[in-house]
Order: sequence, then structure tokens, then C-alpha cells
Amino acid sequence: MDVLEFSPLLPIILLGIAFFIVVVMMLYWSAKRGHLRDFDAQAKTIFTDEEPEGEISDQFPESRKSLRSRPGRK
Repeated sequence: MDVLEFSPLLPIILLGIAFFIVVVMMLYWSAKRGHLRDFDAQAKTIFTDEEPEGEISDQFPESRKSLRSRPGRK
């Protein structure tokens, strides 16, 4: 195989290498700043008193057909 056959792939290979370097740099930065410590505590920061952890507060709207088929509903 000739080297010139792979020349169209050179930009894709270079972009892949650049992407990999950027990802490694971002992971290093986030680890250095402490963003990768204590995932459990960070996962709970989105919960407030209005939306407590472990309680379902959001639901998809029920379709009209399923509402009609339930007993006791009009």
C-alpha cells in the first residue's frame, strides 16, 4: 500500500489526536480542581426542600385514553 492512499485520512487522524489531547487536559484540570472527588455529595447538590431526594415529583402527562380507562375517573 502506498502512503499517498492514506493522505485523505491525515486531517481525521490529526483531529482525533487533538481531541484526545484536549480530553486528557480537561480530565487533568477537573481532577486538579477537585471536581472528581466525592461523586455522591455532588450528585445530591441538585436536590432541595422543594424536590427532596428519593421522592418522585416529575411525571409524564398521562394520555387521555389511559385516563378514560381508569375506574373512578371521568
